[in-house]
Amino acid sequence: MKTEMPNRWKCAGAVLCLCVLAVTTPAHCEPLAVDLSHHRIAIHSSFTGAEVLLFGAIRGTGGGDIIVVLSGPNQPVVVRRKARMAGVWLNRSEVVFETAPGYYAVGASGSLDDILDTRQREANRIGLNNIKLVPAGGVTRGSVFNKYSDALLRHKVNQGLYFTEPSPVEFIGTNLFRVRFNFPSNVPPGIYQAIAHQVDDGEVVASGTADLVIRKTGMEARIYGTAHDSPW
Repeated sequence: MKTEMPNRWKCAGAVLCLCVLAVTTPAHCEPLAVDLSHHRIAIHSSFTGAEVLLFGAIRGTGGGDIIVVLSGPNQPVVVRRKARMAGVWLNRSEVVFETAPGYYAVGASGSLDDILDTRQREANRIGLNNIKLVPAGGVTRGSVFNKYSDALLRHKVNQGLYFTEPSPVEFIGTNLFRVRFNFPSNVPPGIYQAIAHQVDDGEVVASGTADLVIRKTGMEARIYGTAHDSPW
């Protein structure tokens, strides 16, 4: 499936694969109790999007900050650069990313820069610039990689599948918190994972996860299955 992109770029998603986002946290990190308002979302013919509420309770007597990352499903993606020749737009070059989340959103109780330093945000893959994009085909990280990865991020943002700003995390009383995430109508099916981090004094002290499954149903499921499973 090919999707036209602005600035002579286009991006196409390929076969879905399931992958759990790895998180690097300190060895002393404690479990954080979190849950979702929905664990299953059905995509049907009249689906216009959905909202999911993540809620939880911080450890200790209160204080600290919360950061939540909701992403998935990871899938191979091809990003192509087009050039105009004799009045016709043609594919000129491409980079294949082995995995990239189809959806990526962050929730935070404050500014990410104020809550965690650059090293910790990178280690925990918090923020668009810290999404793990693995190029295939011998492409090394550098100016070429950056051009294609930037194009991929722009395309996902334009689709409403990646978010540049965090959703606000609200505190209810001393220990309870919640954050809302919105899924657009074009959200891809698959397994999603929400990872919540409690941060005290610039360090992740507790983390918890909750899973979400988005599936097509009815005629949408049959069309999707035929398109992905049948060669003709």
